[in-house]
Amino acid sequence: MSVHHYIDAFTRYLRSGDASAMGRFCENSDHIKRLAVYRNGFYKGCVDALAANFPVCQKLLGSESFRNFARLYVDYFPPQQGTLVGYGRSFPDFLADYMTEMPDTAELSLRSFKAKASSSLNLPDIARLDYAWLTSLMSADAEKTLTAENVTRLMEQGNDLEKVRVKLNASVLLLRVGSGSLSEWISLKIPNNERTQETESSAAGFVMFWRARGAVQARALSKAEVALMQALQGEEEGKGRPLGEAFDAALAVDENFEVSDVFSACLQNELLDVEMLEFRQ
Repeated sequence: MSVHHYIDAFTRYLRSGDASAMGRFCENSDHIKRLAVYRNGFYKGCVDALAANFPVCQKLLGSESFRNFARLYVDYFPPQQGTLVGYGRSFPDFLADYMTEMPDTAELSLRSFKAKASSSLNLPDIARLDYAWLTSLMSADAEKTLTAENVTRLMEQGNDLEKVRVKLNASVLLLRVGSGSLSEWISLKIPNNERTQETESSAAGFVMFWRARGAVQARALSKAEVALMQALQGEEEGKGRPLGEAFDAALAVDENFEVSDVFSACLQNELLDVEMLEFRQ
């Protein structure tokens, strides 16, 4: 038997608890019983990773209830890579599906989870916001950020800013969640923080995450801001979108959109990337 057979048998045991195939590699039944140490360690590592990746979700549910559900998630979606960094991409959707479809015969700990989860209609969105924050934090560093100094240089070189192609940097994520989800998430993540105002001008549930100077930020977007960010996000072949076209998309939604103020905010928050080598020196 090859090492591959052993790895397959051991992996099957870790994921399912079925140790039947491990009998060929263990001298006696006591050795098989000792395998539980590895399986328990596997689950603990996975659940700990989920707790770290979804801290607000865990706070909302309580540690015991969250970890019971997280263990169930590991049964269905064990890690597929050699690292637990970023583990849990499908966790929010799994959580939403299970809240809806959980059988009445589910064990008591999971029924307790459902009872707590029902107290917040935004729970799946809370998990999505947790993962968006994590994804923005782990994103690649921007190396071609459009800064005020770059803008000055481009104008001095005679470039038309409206034709300059830019794109959102890798840390920017747009996420659509239910009304009130962002406010609830922020109040849980940052106690005593003022709740985010969601005005009538805000697009229904659109949130933007981005990382600036090492810190992840989040805010609700207006409908015009969504149009702008989606235009910049939908670049072709990674070449970006002309600034003029992107702002025209926002103005088409709101003719009173403050282009100058928003452009300044984009520069200040390091949202835009540009390839300066494409412009004349």
